[in-house]
Amino acid sequence: MKQTRKRLFIDAEISPSERAKTIYLAVENGCNTLVFSFNDKFFSGGMKRYKKLINTYALNIEAGGRDLPLLLPKKLFLSNRELFRMEQGVRKKDHHFCPTNPQTTQIISENAHKWFERILEKTTSPRILHIYPEEHHENTWCACPACRAFSPAEQYLIAANTVADTLVKFDLDARLYYLDFDNEPDAEGISPRKNMIACTDINTPGFFPL
Repeated sequence: MKQTRKRLFIDAEISPSERAKTIYLAVENGCNTLVFSFNDKFFSGGMKRYKKLINTYALNIEAGGRDLPLLLPKKLFLSNRELFRMEQGVRKKDHHFCPTNPQTTQIISENAHKWFERILEKTTSPRILHIYPEEHHENTWCACPACRAFSPAEQYLIAANTVADTLVKFDLDARLYYLDFDNEPDAEGISPRKNMIACTDINTPGFFPL
Protein backbone atom coordinates (compact mmCIF):
# COMPACT_ATOMS: atom_id res chain seq x y z
CA MET A 1 0.00 0.00 0.00
CA LYS A 2 1.39 3.37 -1.01
CA GLN A 3 1.88 5.94 1.69
CA THR A 4 0.20 9.29 1.33
CA ARG A 5 2.41 12.21 2.21
CA LYS A 6 1.17 15.48 3.61
CA ARG A 7 3.90 18.00 2.92
CA LEU A 8 5.16 21.14 4.56
CA PHE A 9 7.60 23.27 2.55
CA ILE A 10 10.16 24.73 4.95
CA ASP A 11 11.16 28.36 4.47
CA ALA A 12 14.96 28.38 4.31
CA GLU A 13 15.06 31.94 5.69
CA ILE A 14 13.39 31.33 9.06
CA SER A 15 15.48 30.97 12.22
CA PRO A 16 16.28 27.54 13.71
CA SER A 17 13.97 28.14 16.69
CA GLU A 18 11.09 29.23 14.47
CA ARG A 19 11.75 26.29 12.19
CA ALA A 20 11.45 23.87 15.12
CA LYS A 21 8.13 25.47 16.12
CA THR A 22 6.95 25.15 12.53
CA ILE A 23 7.82 21.46 12.47
CA TYR A 24 5.90 20.83 15.72
CA LEU A 25 2.91 22.70 14.30
CA ALA A 26 3.11 20.71 11.09
CA VAL A 27 3.03 17.43 13.00
CA GLU A 28 0.07 18.61 15.06
CA ASN A 29 -1.79 19.27 11.81
CA GLY A 30 -1.08 15.86 10.36
CA CYS A 31 1.95 16.62 8.18
CA ASN A 32 4.30 13.67 7.83
CA THR A 33 6.74 15.11 5.29
CA LEU A 34 9.16 18.05 5.37
CA VAL A 35 10.39 19.57 2.10
CA PHE A 36 13.67 21.49 2.28
CA SER A 37 15.00 23.74 -0.48
CA PHE A 38 17.95 22.35 -2.43
CA ASN A 39 20.22 25.03 -0.96
CA ASP A 40 18.87 24.71 2.58
CA LYS A 41 21.46 24.36 5.35
CA PHE A 42 19.65 21.17 6.31
CA PHE A 43 21.50 19.41 3.49
CA SER A 44 24.92 20.79 4.42
CA GLY A 45 25.30 19.76 8.04
CA GLY A 46 22.12 21.01 9.66
CA MET A 47 20.54 17.57 9.81
CA LYS A 48 21.74 16.82 13.35
CA ARG A 49 19.70 19.72 14.71
CA TYR A 50 16.45 18.16 13.54
CA LYS A 51 17.37 14.46 13.53
CA LYS A 52 15.64 13.82 16.87
CA LEU A 53 12.44 15.48 15.70
CA ILE A 54 12.54 13.63 12.40
CA ASN A 55 13.11 10.27 14.09
CA THR A 56 10.56 10.86 16.85
CA TYR A 57 7.76 11.59 14.39
CA ALA A 58 9.05 9.33 11.59
CA LEU A 59 8.97 12.26 9.18
CA ASN A 60 9.73 11.87 5.49
CA ILE A 61 12.30 14.19 3.95
CA GLU A 62 11.96 15.60 0.44
CA ALA A 63 13.86 18.31 -1.42
CA GLY A 64 13.07 21.23 -3.69
CA GLY A 65 10.38 23.84 -4.11
CA ARG A 66 10.60 27.17 -5.93
CA ASP A 67 14.21 26.39 -6.75
CA LEU A 68 14.24 26.44 -10.55
CA PRO A 69 15.85 29.93 -10.87
CA LEU A 70 18.75 28.73 -8.69
CA LEU A 71 19.85 26.33 -11.41
CA LEU A 72 21.28 29.20 -13.45
CA PRO A 73 23.37 31.52 -11.22
CA LYS A 74 22.66 35.21 -11.76
CA LYS A 75 26.39 35.95 -11.72
CA LEU A 76 26.61 34.49 -15.24
CA PHE A 77 24.60 37.41 -16.58
CA LEU A 78 27.65 39.67 -16.85
CA SER A 79 29.53 37.29 -19.16
CA ASN A 80 26.77 35.18 -20.74
CA ARG A 81 23.65 37.25 -21.23
CA GLU A 82 22.40 34.94 -23.96
CA LEU A 83 21.65 32.35 -21.25
CA PHE A 84 18.95 34.56 -19.78
CA ARG A 85 15.45 35.40 -20.90
CA MET A 86 14.69 38.10 -23.45
CA GLU A 87 11.98 40.72 -23.00
CA GLN A 88 11.27 43.21 -25.79
CA GLY A 89 14.65 42.49 -27.33
CA VAL A 90 16.61 42.96 -24.09
CA ARG A 91 18.11 40.20 -21.96
CA LYS A 92 16.92 40.16 -18.33
CA LYS A 93 18.57 38.38 -15.41
CA ASP A 94 15.52 38.43 -13.14
CA HIS A 95 13.10 35.52 -12.78
CA HIS A 96 13.81 32.79 -15.32
CA PHE A 97 16.13 32.15 -18.27
CA CYS A 98 16.37 31.13 -21.94
CA PRO A 99 15.56 27.39 -21.90
CA THR A 100 16.10 26.81 -25.64
CA ASN A 101 19.77 27.74 -25.40
CA PRO A 102 21.71 24.42 -25.27
CA GLN A 103 24.31 25.99 -22.99
CA THR A 104 21.56 26.95 -20.55
CA THR A 105 20.25 23.39 -20.31
CA GLN A 106 23.80 22.08 -19.96
CA ILE A 107 24.43 24.36 -16.97
CA ILE A 108 21.06 23.39 -15.47
CA SER A 109 21.95 19.72 -15.79
CA GLU A 110 25.41 20.22 -14.26
CA ASN A 111 24.06 22.15 -11.28
CA ALA A 112 21.22 19.66 -10.74
CA HIS A 113 23.83 16.90 -10.76
CA LYS A 114 25.82 18.68 -8.03
CA TRP A 115 22.69 19.13 -5.92
CA PHE A 116 21.62 15.51 -6.26
CA GLU A 117 25.06 14.28 -5.26
CA ARG A 118 24.72 16.25 -2.03
CA ILE A 119 21.07 15.84 -1.07
CA LEU A 120 19.61 12.59 -2.40
CA GLU A 121 21.08 10.34 0.29
CA LYS A 122 19.44 12.57 2.91
CA THR A 123 15.94 12.22 1.45
CA THR A 124 13.42 9.47 2.21
CA SER A 125 13.03 6.55 -0.17
CA PRO A 126 11.15 6.45 -2.48
CA ARG A 127 12.75 9.80 -3.20
CA ILE A 128 10.51 12.73 -4.10
CA LEU A 129 11.86 16.06 -5.36
CA HIS A 130 10.17 19.27 -6.44
CA ILE A 131 11.16 21.82 -9.07
CA TYR A 132 8.79 24.76 -9.45
CA PRO A 133 9.09 28.14 -11.22
CA GLU A 134 9.45 31.40 -9.35
CA GLU A 135 6.32 32.32 -7.44
CA HIS A 136 4.11 34.96 -9.10
CA HIS A 137 6.28 34.72 -12.23
CA GLU A 138 5.18 31.38 -13.60
CA ASN A 139 4.44 33.03 -16.95
CA THR A 140 7.54 35.25 -17.04
CA TRP A 141 9.72 33.48 -19.56
CA CYS A 142 11.87 34.13 -22.62
CA ALA A 143 10.71 35.93 -25.76
CA CYS A 144 13.78 35.38 -27.92
CA PRO A 145 13.14 34.15 -31.50
CA ALA A 146 13.70 30.49 -30.53
CA CYS A 147 11.63 30.60 -27.34
CA ARG A 148 8.67 32.41 -28.91
CA ALA A 149 7.65 29.07 -30.42
CA PHE A 150 6.90 27.79 -26.92
CA SER A 151 4.39 28.86 -24.28
CA PRO A 152 5.62 29.75 -20.77
CA ALA A 153 4.43 26.35 -19.53
CA GLU A 154 6.35 24.62 -22.31
CA GLN A 155 9.51 26.62 -21.62
CA TYR A 156 9.25 25.64 -17.97
CA LEU A 157 8.82 21.99 -18.95
CA ILE A 158 11.95 22.11 -21.11
CA ALA A 159 13.90 23.12 -18.00
CA ALA A 160 12.08 20.70 -15.68
CA ASN A 161 12.65 17.84 -18.13
CA THR A 162 16.37 18.60 -18.02
CA VAL A 163 16.29 18.21 -14.24
CA ALA A 164 14.27 15.00 -14.55
CA ASP A 165 16.80 13.58 -17.05
CA THR A 166 19.55 14.24 -14.53
CA LEU A 167 17.59 12.75 -11.63
CA VAL A 168 16.97 9.44 -13.41
CA LYS A 169 20.74 8.92 -13.66
CA PHE A 170 20.87 8.81 -9.86
CA ASP A 171 17.69 6.91 -9.00
CA LEU A 172 15.32 5.20 -11.43
CA ASP A 173 12.56 5.18 -8.82
CA ALA A 174 12.84 8.83 -7.82
CA ARG A 175 10.06 11.18 -8.88
CA LEU A 176 10.11 14.89 -9.67
CA TYR A 177 7.03 17.00 -9.00
CA TYR A 178 6.41 19.87 -11.41
CA LEU A 179 3.79 22.63 -11.42
CA ASP A 180 1.08 22.18 -14.05
CA PHE A 181 -0.10 25.76 -14.62
CA ASP A 182 -0.94 25.40 -18.32
CA ASN A 183 -4.44 26.69 -19.05
CA GLU A 184 -4.55 24.77 -22.34
CA PRO A 185 -4.29 21.11 -21.33
CA ASP A 186 -5.29 19.88 -24.79
CA ALA A 187 -2.67 21.91 -26.61
CA GLU A 188 0.14 19.96 -28.25
CA GLY A 189 3.60 20.76 -26.97
CA ILE A 190 6.36 19.61 -24.65
CA SER A 191 5.54 16.47 -22.64
CA PRO A 192 6.90 15.79 -19.14
CA ARG A 193 9.29 12.89 -18.59
CA LYS A 194 7.98 9.59 -17.22
CA ASN A 195 9.59 10.20 -13.83
CA MET A 196 7.66 13.46 -13.35
CA ILE A 197 4.38 14.01 -11.48
CA ALA A 198 2.07 16.96 -12.12
CA CYS A 199 1.04 19.19 -9.23
CA THR A 200 -1.57 21.93 -9.64
CA ASP A 201 -1.24 23.72 -6.27
CA ILE A 202 1.83 23.94 -4.05
CA ASN A 203 0.89 26.99 -2.00
CA THR A 204 -1.26 25.07 0.47
CA PRO A 205 0.32 21.97 2.02
CA GLY A 206 -1.85 18.94 1.29
CA PHE A 207 -1.98 15.24 0.75
CA PHE A 208 -0.23 14.27 -2.47
CA PRO A 209 0.18 10.58 -3.38
CA LEU A 210 3.67 9.36 -4.26
